[in-house]
Amino acid sequence: MNIYWPVFKNLENEFSRLMYDIHIDDNQLTVYSSKIADLILRGAVETESIAKELYYKNDGTKTGHIRYDDDALDYLITKWKLDQKTVIISSPNCFLTNKTILPFLKNEQRTGKTYNTFSWNNSYQNIKHDRGKSITFGNIKYLFDILAALYVLNLYYLESVFPLEKDSKGTSLSPGLGSDVFSIAIFSYRGHNGQGVYQKAEEFDKCIYYIDQTEETAKIFNESLKTFQGKINELAFKNPKVTEYLRTAQIPQLKSNWLWDALGQESYISTLRQAQNLAPLKTEQIKYEAKLNTNAI
Repeated sequence: MNIYWPVFKNLENEFSRLMYDIHIDDNQLTVYSSKIADLILRGAVETESIAKELYYKNDGTKTGHIRYDDDALDYLITKWKLDQKTVIISSPNCFLTNKTILPFLKNEQRTGKTYNTFSWNNSYQNIKHDRGKSITFGNIKYLFDILAALYVLNLYYLESVFPLEKDSKGTSLSPGLGSDVFSIAIFSYRGHNGQGVYQKAEEFDKCIYYIDQTEETAKIFNESLKTFQGKINELAFKNPKVTEYLRTAQIPQLKSNWLWDALGQESYISTLRQAQNLAPLKTEQIKYEAKLNTNAI
């Protein structure tokens, strides 16, 4: 059970109502108020709690006093590459030029210090310790940042897996995943290489979810692939062209596509077709699901 999600949704709903009162464009990001400051404080308290719980839930070993930023969040950043995870502001009531947030990137100098911290944390610390002098830190920009951070941690706490059937692109999955203000980038399935390694791209680490074959159907397909490949070899080694090729070839120097060279295009394609008829690949059984990107593949 996630006790944090209802609290996030309540904060998000309050922010959504606020968007009807303020036209959220680039000129309004610095608008501040006691109401916004209050939402930031409440969001940060939730973020503290869920960060510590995720730390212990995911094998954090420190005992005693746990700092939510230097201990819990730094651990999760290293474990999951949280500092690269991207949140998109997708509310129809938001008219910002830049709608992308990296909530766990330490990109703002802590007030009065020489080190950087999360932008929302700088706001939180200033408001918490001296609200009167720091009321300007209770602004819309920081509210977006803290709620984006809380949104991401909730997704990791929920650990949901979304069945997609045949949808390898994830077009049937709502990118908001329950949020009315934010959404995420979802990495679509791009296959595995010849060694069964999941094929990534540069944007993979930015995505909180990725799409892969279900474990059950991947196993069925991979077993059929082994049978198919075995059948290809069985048919190929009955061909005198292969026997002659191997007789004269330098075995240690064989290329990965040596069978193509040995048989020639026409015979090679014919062999593949025969193998498919005798030991068909079970591609029709493959199903997909969206999984949480925990930097585990």
